Amino acid sequence: MKLTTLFLFVLIFCLHAENTNSQNVRVTVKQNNTELSSVLTDIEKQTDYLFVYDKYVNVNRKVSVNLNKKPLEDVLSQLFNGTDVKYTVDGSYIILSPKTETGHIASLITQQKKIVTGMVKDNYGDPVIGANIIEKGTTNGVITDINGSFSINVPEGAVLQISYIGYLSKELKVGNETSFNVVLQEDNQTLDEVVVVAYGTQKRSNLTGSVDVVRSKDLENRPVTSASSMLQGKASSITFSTPSGGNTPGKNPTIQIRGQAALNESTPPLVVIDGIPSEMADFNALNPNDVESISVLKDAAASAVYGARAPYGVLMITTKMGRRNEKPTVTYGGNYGIVNPVNMPRMADSYTFGLLKNQSKINAKMPRAFTDDKLDLILDNIQNPGKYTLLDLVPGEGNDWGWGNKSYCNNDFIDIWLRSSFRHQHDLSVRGGNDKTSYFVSTGYVYQPGIFNFVEDIDNYSRFNINGGLETDITSWLKLTYRSRYSYETTKEPCFENNWGRKAVYDFAYGAWPVTPVKNPDGYYNEGNRIGTGVGAGNKTDLQHRLDNILSLDFNLAKGWTAHVDGTWRMNFRDYQTLRKPVYGLRPSGDQFTFGGTESSLAKQTDMNRYWTIQGYTAYEHQIKKHNFRVQLGAQAEENIYRELSGTAKDLFVPDMDAVSIAQGIRTFDDKINDWATAGFFGRINYNFDERYFVELNGRYDGSGRYSKGSQWGFFPSAFAAWNISNESFWAGIKDIINFSKLKASYGTLGNQGNSAGYLHIPTMEVASESNWIFNGSRLPYVKTPGILNMFRTWEKITTLDLGLEMRLLDSRLSAELGYFNRRSWDIIGPPTPKAAVLGTSAPQVNNAEFTTKGFEMQLSWRDQINERWDYSASLNLADARSKITKYNTSSNSFGQTSDGKEKWYVGKEFGEIWGYKAERFLTKDDFDENGKLLVDQSKIHANWYPGDVKYEDLNGDGEITPGNSTVEEPGDKRIIGNSTPRFRYGINLSTGYEFEKAGRLDLSLFFEGVAKRDVFMNGSFFFWGTGVSNSFASSVFNNDKHMDFYRDETTEARLLEYMGENINSYFPRPYDNAEGNKNFQASTKYLLNGAYIRLKNLQLTYTLPKHLISKVGMTNCRVYFSGENLFVLSGLPSYIDPENVSGGRMYPQQAVYSFGVNVSF
Repeated sequence: MKLTTLFLFVLIFCLHAENTNSQNVRVTVKQNNTELSSVLTDIEKQTDYLFVYDKYVNVNRKVSVNLNKKPLEDVLSQLFNGTDVKYTVDGSYIILSPKTETGHIASLITQQKKIVTGMVKDNYGDPVIGANIIEKGTTNGVITDINGSFSINVPEGAVLQISYIGYLSKELKVGNETSFNVVLQEDNQTLDEVVVVAYGTQKRSNLTGSVDVVRSKDLENRPVTSASSMLQGKASSITFSTPSGGNTPGKNPTIQIRGQAALNESTPPLVVIDGIPSEMADFNALNPNDVESISVLKDAAASAVYGARAPYGVLMITTKMGRRNEKPTVTYGGNYGIVNPVNMPRMADSYTFGLLKNQSKINAKMPRAFTDDKLDLILDNIQNPGKYTLLDLVPGEGNDWGWGNKSYCNNDFIDIWLRSSFRHQHDLSVRGGNDKTSYFVSTGYVYQPGIFNFVEDIDNYSRFNINGGLETDITSWLKLTYRSRYSYETTKEPCFENNWGRKAVYDFAYGAWPVTPVKNPDGYYNEGNRIGTGVGAGNKTDLQHRLDNILSLDFNLAKGWTAHVDGTWRMNFRDYQTLRKPVYGLRPSGDQFTFGGTESSLAKQTDMNRYWTIQGYTAYEHQIKKHNFRVQLGAQAEENIYRELSGTAKDLFVPDMDAVSIAQGIRTFDDKINDWATAGFFGRINYNFDERYFVELNGRYDGSGRYSKGSQWGFFPSAFAAWNISNESFWAGIKDIINFSKLKASYGTLGNQGNSAGYLHIPTMEVASESNWIFNGSRLPYVKTPGILNMFRTWEKITTLDLGLEMRLLDSRLSAELGYFNRRSWDIIGPPTPKAAVLGTSAPQVNNAEFTTKGFEMQLSWRDQINERWDYSASLNLADARSKITKYNTSSNSFGQTSDGKEKWYVGKEFGEIWGYKAERFLTKDDFDENGKLLVDQSKIHANWYPGDVKYEDLNGDGEITPGNSTVEEPGDKRIIGNSTPRFRYGINLSTGYEFEKAGRLDLSLFFEGVAKRDVFMNGSFFFWGTGVSNSFASSVFNNDKHMDFYRDETTEARLLEYMGENINSYFPRPYDNAEGNKNFQASTKYLLNGAYIRLKNLQLTYTLPKHLISKVGMTNCRVYFSGENLFVLSGLPSYIDPENVSGGRMYPQQAVYSFGVNVSF
C-alpha cells in the first residue's frame, strides 16, 4: 500500500502537461469513396482531437484513403492537399477553413472589428473549460481556457455561439458591450450525454433500459459521511430505511430499488464500483467527494449482463479520475458541522410525573407510588430551586440511595443524556495530465462523534481514505488504467449494562424517573439513572481496513473492434472487540455493590475477507448506411474467501486491559469459514436503424458453487426495444415544442442465489458445545445427524416487464420521464408440503413460492434563466410499488408474525398489511349492563374493562370481540385496517443562482423528500406512558399535548383532577402501570396513524468568490457554503416520533446538521 501511494504521488510531480503533437499520433484509415465527414468521425474516435468547421467547408465530398498506423499529419495532408481547405491544429482541436475566403473576408474588412472578452461558467459558478466560442456564420472561433475565459476579435453586430457538450447552447449578439459573463445551463438529458451502464457506456438518446443518473454536482456540499446517504431523494424508486439501531455514528441506511424483492430477507442492489462488483459496505466506505457519478440500473434489461448478482438492481459508481491536457489542480474541501438530535421529547417535571404515576397505579389496583407528603416536597423543590440540599432530596432510605420513589429531584434525563456534537470532514485531491496520461489522487478524513453525554471518547466514528487513479496510453491501441483505494474505519460505542450498546440509552433516558438524582451525595452515579453503566461498563471497538487494487487494459484492435480486460484484488480486514467491566457504587452504609454486571469479560473477533475477480469482454460495432450494429461478448469469474477467528474470556485480572491472556476465568474460542465462487458468460447485441428504432438483446449464463450439480447453472435472457419518435419525419412540425420523445419497453429474467447459506446440498454434522445429558458431572459436546436435503434447490428467478416514455420540451427546458414496471419473483424458497410424522425429520425447503410487484416512476424537471445572470431549476421524482403473494405453500392462511418475528405469508397477501380491530371511541357507562358487565364481551382480550378503555367493534356480530383463528377465512373481528408500506416516495429539488457583476455568484438550493402515504400503528410505552409495558419506557412521561391528553373522569384521583381537570374526550385511554394497559393498544384503527411526511432534507447557500480576486493568490476556484441537513419535518405523527423511525423509541434519533464548508482549488 505504501509503495502504491508513493508511486502515485511521485507520478503527480513528474508528469507535466504537454502540447499535443499531431506528428506523434498515429491512426489507421481505410475508406473507399466515402464522405469526408465519415473519415473525420473515424479519426476522432481514434484520437483525442475534435474537428471544427463551418458551412464553407464541404464535408460531403467523397474521398478514398488507405493508410495504416500513419502519423495524423500524413493523413491530414493526404485529405486536404490540393483542395481549397486548410487545417490548423489548435490544442485538441483541428480547425478546417477555406483557403480562399475572398468574398467573405472582403465583407468583413468593411466592418469595424473589436475585441470581445468574457468568461463562461456553469450554473454552479465553475468555469467551463474548452467551451466553443464561434462567430456565427464564420470559421472565426476560439475556446475557453482553464479559467473559462476567452477573447475574440469580431465585428460589431456579430452573433457569438457558445456551446459545450453536456450544456445547452447559447447565442449572444455583440452590441456596444465588450465583455460578457456567460452562464451555460446543464442539459440534464442531453442526447449526446454518455451514461455508464453494465460493461460499458451508451448515449442517453440510445438508452433503452430504465436508468437514473446522479452526478457529482448533485451531491456536492452535503454534510453526510457516506456516499449512499447522498442518494436519498435524488433518484426515483430507491427506498431508504433506517438501519437497525438507528442513525448511529458510522451506520448507513439500507437501500432497496423498486421495493422488496424477496421474502423475509434483505434485498440490497448490487454495487459496482468502477466496473467491479462490490458490496454495500464498500460503497459506504468510499469518500463521498471521490464519486463522479452514480447510475441506478432498475430493470432486468439494464442489469441483465450481471445476471444472478443483480436481481434487485444495480448501483454503478464511477469515481473521479484525472483529465487529459490539464495542469495539476489541487483541491481542498473542509466541512465543519454541529449535530443536534431532533424530534426529541421533553420530560414532564417531577410533580406531574408523580401525579400521573400514582393514577396509573391506582387504575392497575396497585399502591400509589408517592404519598401526599412526598408530592408536597417535590412540588416545593420545583417552586423553590436551591432550597434543599442534595442530601435532603436523596435521603438514602434504608440501605439504598434514593431512586424510584425514594428521592425528590427534578431532572430531565433526555436533556442530561443527550448533547450537541461537533463533526468535521476534510478532503484533499490532485488531478491533471498530459495528452497521453492522466492521474487523480485524493485523501479524506471524517470524524463523527455521537450525541451521548458522559461517553464522548467511546461514542464516535472516523474514517480515513486514500484513493488513486492512473490512466495512460501505452500505445495508440492500448490504454492502461490502474486504481487503488484504501479505507480505515473506526467505530466505538459504549457497552452499557447487559451489552445493550447505544439503544440502552433510550431505556435509561426515557425510563429514568425524573425524581432520580444524577449523582448520590457520596459522588457516585445513582444506579437508578444508569449513567454509571455508560461511563464504566466498557466499550465496543470495530476496526475495518479495506484495500482495492484494480488493473485494466483497453484494446483498440481495429476499426470498430475493442476489447477490455481487468483484474481486481480486494482485502478486507476487521478487528472487533467488546470489553465489559463491572460498575461499582457505595450504599449509604459504605458497603460496595456492583451494577451493570459483576464480572469483567473480553470478546475478540478477527475477520479476513479476500476477494478476486477477472472479467473481460470484447465488442464490435459497424455501420452500414443507416443500420448500426454492436455485438459484445464477455466472461467473468470471481472467488470470495472468508475466515473468522473469535475468542471470549471472563474474569480479567486487569479489567481495563483488552487481552484474553490475562483472564483467569473461562476462555472459549471459535472459528468460521465461508467461501464461495461464481462464473458467468454474457453477451449483448445492439441494433438501431437511423437513430429511430432500437433493439437490444442480452443474456448471461451463470454458475454458482452454492448448488448441487445439475442445478448450478442458469441462463438469464432479456430484450428491449425503443422508438425515438422525434426523429421521424412526421414529427418535424412539433419538434420545436416537443424536442425529443422516446418510447421504450423491456422484458427479462434474472437469477438470485439469495442470502441463504451456501452448500445446502451437502450433508453436514452440526456440532453443539453442550448436550442436554450429563456424563460424569459435565455436559459434553455432541454432533447431530443432518436432515433430509433438497438436491434440486436452485436459483430464484425474477422476471420484469418495463415500459417507459421520455420527453424533452420547450427547448429542453422541461424534461419528463415516466415508467411502469411489473416484476414477478418466482421459484422462491418456500415451505415444503408437510410430511407424515413417521418420517422422523422435517422436509427440506423447496423452490415453490411466488409474488409480484407492480409500480410506476416519474421524473419531471424544469431549468431556465430569468436573465443572463439569474437562473433557476426545479425537479420532482416520484415512485410507488405494491407487492402481493401469488403462490405460497401453506396449510392455513394465517396472518400476523411467527414466534421469531417473521411475517406469515399466504396467497393474496399484500406486503405491509396491518390486521386489527375497528375502534373509534372509548367505553362509556352505556356499554355496561346494571351488573357492570360489558354488553359486547371483550374478555378474550382482557378480563377487566372500565369506562375510558378502548371499545372494539363487533364486526361479525357474535356478541364478543375475538381474533377468530387469525386466518383469512376466520379472522374473527379483525380486518385489514391499513398498510405499513411507504407509498409514493418523492424528492423535490429547487435551486436558483445569481451571478453578480465582478462580485462572484450566490446559489441557493433546497431538497425535500418524503412519503405521501403510509399507515403506522403505534403502541408501547414510548407512544403512551400508560400502556404499562414491563420495561423502562413505562416511566416515560413527556411534556407535550399528546402525553397529557389522557382519559380522566370523576373516578380519577382528586389531586390530579384539581391539577389537570376531567378529560373524557381524550386522545389516550385510561393509563395503567402494569400489563393491563396492553388491552387498549391491540392493533386497531384507534391508533392507526398517518405516517406521511415531508422533510427539508438539505438546504445549501453557496457563495463563489470572483475569479479576478482569487486569481491574485493563485486560486482557480473558491467556494464557501452553509449546509443544513434534516432542518424540519411535517408529518401526521406525534411530534416526538420521527416518521423515518417509527420503531417505538429504542433507536438512535434523527439528527440535524448545521455545517459550514469551503472548497478551494489551486
